[in-house]
Amino acid sequence: MSIKIKFNAEKCVGCYACHIACLDAHHEVDEADAKSFRAIRKVQKEGFEKNICPGCTHCGKCMEVCPVHAIYRDEKTGLILTDKELCVGCHVCENACPLQMIRFDVQGKMEKCDGCIERLREGREPACVRTCFAGALTVEQI
Repeated sequence: MSIKIKFNAEKCVGCYACHIACLDAHHEVDEADAKSFRAIRKVQKEGFEKNICPGCTHCGKCMEVCPVHAIYRDEKTGLILTDKELCVGCHVCENACPLQMIRFDVQGKMEKCDGCIERLREGREPACVRTCFAGALTVEQI
């Protein structure tokens, strides 16, 4: 079962529920340098401005350019994951990401959305998808 997380910017209402759910799923309450793996972006359409919260779609562009193969595709889920032990902090992946969703931790190691792989292994949806009441985030089996 390979999956893909789909984001529909037209349906996104900018409520930030996915952003907060990501923080909650990956960080402790008192963690000082907690960052969501989702972004907040302003977009304009037909004269109106709104915020949207895009995130990693697990396209694999970062994996394709990683010179040390620290980024790989999980065989069971199809999600693009990272091995921080292999990461050399070269930032090549950051430049390749079409959505600018790559982050670097305090040690200079790449980090990105893991699709809430532990939740998926438990038969649950990723936290961002679960909280998106507008239906802008969905999980698609491919």
